[in-house]
Amino acid sequence: MKSKTDAANTFPPIKIEEIDHILLNDLDAIKMEKEDERIKFILQDPYCPDKSDIHSVYVIYKKSILNLLEGRIRSIHSHEFMSAKKKDRTISKEDIEYVLEMATIVVLASENNGVLTNYFYSGDGERLDRIFNLCLGYSSHLQKKENKASLQRFMNDIKIVEEMGLLEKF
Repeated sequence: MKSKTDAANTFPPIKIEEIDHILLNDLDAIKMEKEDERIKFILQDPYCPDKSDIHSVYVIYKKSILNLLEGRIRSIHSHEFMSAKKKDRTISKEDIEYVLEMATIVVLASENNGVLTNYFYSGDGERLDRIFNLCLGYSSHLQKKENKASLQRFMNDIKIVEEMGLLEKF
């Protein structure tokens, strides 16, 4: 990346439909209805976005993906990830309550015509923060001198997501 202007053009805010594709196809998440009784306790968390703003809810439960998001596996291109993925079992949406205790629940919200404006997740997943920070987009306020630390965090997020093998999905 050559300049801050390139970052602004390369990382605009992303629509939830695009994030949906990444979650479903690359992170093997299961999409849930926000009214589903099995996840209502998650949506009651005080840090969860208002239910009226919630656009989509997902359950990430496969061990290989959780290990990637927790940093135990470095990249989706690694041998370790590929072999762990082969051992993963796929479950149906109907059987989701059996994995909720160990799964990560992701909530995406929008106050802006389907563009991601807020997110929440349960469980461990610092790398999810990094992914969703890129989805929120590069803001021009990061260019101001007083926001140097925020800009550095954003650039670090880019690096980590690239190491995970997911940057090209954006």
